[in-house]
Amino acid sequence: MRVAIGVGAVVATVLGMIGFVRFLPTQPDYAASGWTDVAYYTLQLFVLDASPLQKAAPLPVVLDVARFLAPATTALALGASVLAVYNSTYQMVRARRLHHHTVVCGDGAPALRVAQGALEEHRSCVIISASSASSEPAPDGHEEAVLRIGGDPRDGAVLREARIDRAAEIVIVTGDNGRNTDIAASVRTALRDVATPPPCFLEMGSPELAIALAAHEINSGSLVRTEFFDPVARAARLLFDAHLSATGTGSVVLVGSGGQHEALARELERRSARVDPAVRWARLDPAELQAYEAPADLALAVVSAPDDAGAIRLGLRILRRMHASAVDVVVATGSSTALGTEVAGDHTPISRIDRARMLLFNVADHVYALPSLRDGIYLDIARTAHEAYVRQARARGETENSNPSTLPWPKLPEDLKTANIRQAHSIGEKLRGAGLAVVPSDGSENTFAFEGAELDRLAKEEHERWRVERTEAGWTHGPRDDAAKTHPDLVPWPKLTRESQQKDVDAVAAIPDQLRGIGLQILRVGG
Repeated sequence: MRVAIGVGAVVATVLGMIGFVRFLPTQPDYAASGWTDVAYYTLQLFVLDASPLQKAAPLPVVLDVARFLAPATTALALGASVLAVYNSTYQMVRARRLHHHTVVCGDGAPALRVAQGALEEHRSCVIISASSASSEPAPDGHEEAVLRIGGDPRDGAVLREARIDRAAEIVIVTGDNGRNTDIAASVRTALRDVATPPPCFLEMGSPELAIALAAHEINSGSLVRTEFFDPVARAARLLFDAHLSATGTGSVVLVGSGGQHEALARELERRSARVDPAVRWARLDPAELQAYEAPADLALAVVSAPDDAGAIRLGLRILRRMHASAVDVVVATGSSTALGTEVAGDHTPISRIDRARMLLFNVADHVYALPSLRDGIYLDIARTAHEAYVRQARARGETENSNPSTLPWPKLPEDLKTANIRQAHSIGEKLRGAGLAVVPSDGSENTFAFEGAELDRLAKEEHERWRVERTEAGWTHGPRDDAAKTHPDLVPWPKLTRESQQKDVDAVAAIPDQLRGIGLQILRVGG
C-alpha cells in the first residue's frame, strides 16, 4: 500500500504541475503565476482546495486527471494511517491476551518452521524480528495465529511486549551465534522474577560451542532452562532415530562429504560406543563407490553433500549400484525445496530399483520442528542413562514383561521418558552439592568415579528425588503395578531393600559414563 500511495502522489504531482503550466496562462487572474505558484496550486490538489479550479473552465486532460488522483491519494494515505493505528492497537490487545504461546526470535525458514509447529499444536506464536512486516507469509496463511513484533529481541521491552513471562517456550534462531547468546542473556534477565519461567531453546552453529554452553547450563543452576543445539548434529541424531533399526541389525554405510557427513559419522561413533550390539558402519568416499562391495547385511546407506542437487545425484548412483540389496538409501537434503519434501514427503520413496529404494530426509523440517527442539542435552543424557539401566536390568535377569521400564527408548511410555529426563535435570544440582562441575571432554581418558561415602550420599539424594517426583505424580506404595501407579520402593531410604538401594547406587555411579557419552566430563572443583 505504501508503494501505491507513493506512486500515486508522484504521478499526481507531475501531472498537476504540467496541467497548471498549461492552464494558468489561459486564466486572466493567474496569467502572471510563476513556478512557485504552480507548485503551491499543485499541492492544493491534495486537499481539494486549488484556488484556480474554483471557477468553472475547461481543463487540460492531465490536470483533470491530477485533480482526482491527488485527493484519492490523500484519502488512501489517511486510510492507511487509520489502519496502521488500528493494527497497532489490535496487536497490543492480542499481545496482552497471550498465554502459553511460542515465542520465536528470528526470521526466515527456521522461524516459520517453528511457527508451523506451534500452529500444529493449536497454540499462538509470536515472531520477533528486525521488521514486523516480514516478507515471509505465515505458515499455511494462518495470519491470525501468528503475531509479528518488530524490534531487537535483545531489548527487554520488546521481550516483555511478546509476553515471554507467560510463554510456553522461547526459541532463538537468528542464524548468528553471538546474537543468539545475547538474546538468551536478555531472556534470562527478563525472566529472573518469574516463578516458573519457560524454557529457552537456541541454535548454536558450532558443535564445540554448543557442548561448552551445555556444560555451563548444567553447572549454572539457573531457573531459566536453556537448551543449546547444533542443527547439524541434531539432524544426524534425528535421521538415525528415524531410519536406524532399534535392534542394531544390519550395517550402515555413509557416503558423501561436508559438515553433515561429518556429523553423521560422529553420531554413529557415539551410538556404536553405547549401544549393544554395536552399530556396524563404514564411511565411503564417492570416488570409491564403483569398487565398493556392499556387505550382505547392508540395510542403510546415508548420503549427504554440500548441496541438495549433488546429494540427490549421489543417492541415485548408489541406488543403481546397490539395486539388488534390500537397502534404504536415505538422502539428507538441507531445506524444503523442489528437491526436498515438495517431491515427496519424508519416509516416502522417491525412487525404487529392484529391492532398493531411495528416501529423502529434510533436515530443516526435522531440526526446527518443535518436538525435536525440545529434545536437548538433557534428552541425550536421559537416553544414555536409560540404555545403561536396561543393560543393568538385563544383567539382573529382568525382562520387558517383568519390568516395563526396560523397554527400548522409542517404545518407552511417555511418563517414563519424562521421569528419565527429570533425572537428567537433577544431575547438575547433585554435582554442585558435591563440589563437582561438568566441562567439555578434553579427549583424554577421563577415569572420574565417585568416592564411597560420596556415592552413598548421592544415591540417597537420588532416591528421595525420585520418591517425591512419583508421589507428586500420584503414585503410592504397593506391589509393582504401573497401571495402578503403585511401587514397592516408595518408602524412605532406610526401608529399601539392599537390592533397591543398589539400583540407586548404580544410577549415580553411571553418571560419569553418561556424560562422557555426550562429550562431557566431571571435574572436582570443591575444597
